[in-house]
Amino acid sequence: MQALVTENTTLKHRVQQLTREHHTRQERLEGARSNLRFAYKRVAAFEAELLEARQR
Repeated sequence: MQALVTENTTLKHRVQQLTREHHTRQERLEGARSNLRFAYKRVAAFEAELLEARQR
């Protein structure tokens, strides 16, 4: 019985650790997506500038 209690406690700690890691990765993913959106906007702005310059 003690072995089961020990294993259960170990598994609970592992679940908590994995949950924290998941949360951290979710935050990093959100940041990366935000950075990518910003980069796409910058590229679009540069493309618009190039088109304007070519039309002059």
